[in-house]
Amino acid sequence: MEASEAPSTAIDVAVIGGGPAGSAVSAFLARLGRRVALIEKSRHPRFHVGESLLPSNLPILERLGVSEAVAAIGRYKPGAEFVSPHHEQRQVFPFADALNPSPDHAYNVTRAEFDELLLRHAAAAPGVDLWEGYTATGAERLPDGWRLTLRGENAPAEIRARFLIDASGRDGFFAKVESVRQRSPRHNSAAIFAHFRDVSSDAWAADGSIAIYWFEHGWIWMIPLRNGLTSVGAVSMPDYLKTRKGPLDAFFIETLKMCPKAWTVLQNASRVSPVRGAGNYAYTAKKAFGDGYLLLGDAYTFLDPIFSSGIYFAMQSAERAAEAVNVVLDRPELAGRLFSRYQRELDNAMARLTWFIYRFNSPILRNLFMKPRNFFAIRKAVVSILAGDVYRGGTLSLRLAVFKTIFHLSRLANLRTDREDRRRREVLPSISLPDNEIADRL
Repeated sequence: MEASEAPSTAIDVAVIGGGPAGSAVSAFLARLGRRVALIEKSRHPRFHVGESLLPSNLPILERLGVSEAVAAIGRYKPGAEFVSPHHEQRQVFPFADALNPSPDHAYNVTRAEFDELLLRHAAAAPGVDLWEGYTATGAERLPDGWRLTLRGENAPAEIRARFLIDASGRDGFFAKVESVRQRSPRHNSAAIFAHFRDVSSDAWAADGSIAIYWFEHGWIWMIPLRNGLTSVGAVSMPDYLKTRKGPLDAFFIETLKMCPKAWTVLQNASRVSPVRGAGNYAYTAKKAFGDGYLLLGDAYTFLDPIFSSGIYFAMQSAERAAEAVNVVLDRPELAGRLFSRYQRELDNAMARLTWFIYRFNSPILRNLFMKPRNFFAIRKAVVSILAGDVYRGGTLSLRLAVFKTIFHLSRLANLRTDREDRRRREVLPSISLPDNEIADRL
């Protein structure tokens, strides 16, 4: 869109960011009859990490009308697998074993393809104006909405809208403007990753599953994609990452070799992409909403990627946000109540995952994962969490409470091991650089 075409107060909602959250909320808002300006700084397709979807994503994709297109570009994903250096057998968690196994699968996707598919779908919706190649540089609150200034590839531009949604991901446009973002006080990690070709099929027991390999300093992911590609990444705490002395790509290979079970299936594979890095993984904003604005997806909060929850939370919250914003545009007096509920439900759902994330590298939780018991259907409850079933209460909540009780009893029985592990995993000062800079600093 050219600057001369800039809509004025006819725009209901300006959405900053054309990733899964921004594209989804724009499409849902347009379906509700709203006029949307979708602002995306990059030209798609563009690289992005986070290639594994959850079964809970699929109903949202169905409601968006893109499920068949996603299946066409995706690799069928039947479950998740965990491999420990201290256990002989790997543990396989098929999504079909969940308490509510519908859907019983997901997909792994190349994010450049997936994100572009969602962006073009949103742009094709009546009522959505796509500003691709424009960066939001300022936001001014007006009595009747917002004035956004944009920097385009050829010229600056300006948009006026009644409501603002920040879906700018880790960039956190509005979170930075308002200084509302804070890193997690309990969890801080960084990742290095790349794409490989011809990873041995022995990396997975079930074709298409994501595999997680523990090692001394964290964990390694292996996500099989289409056309023989595999996304491989290592997530570690800053104390280990600060030990790097040479090039990042050499350090990455050294890290992978620290996990013999992972290196066995990688040693004959070929790296086909640059090694990239991302740091300061866990953060959240103090609040998900304010006067005339809402934070969405990674712009609000980001978790360690161990459970592949990023895209699901982005799209699930996008659908819920669209419904709330649609009401608030006509009845602004309901904003506090509706947005408070939106944040409360999102925070409660995320809390279910953060409980596991904070403890994932502990020997006690690792043992419970590698030797799961299905007493009172606890194993099924864990599989449900792995599938993204994090909003439901009822029997799932009860079974998760039993699992947590078992964890705490095991910790009491192994106090010395637990204390040593907690001291080792103390959070050190965070690495807080943008994705495009941190690869050079890790």
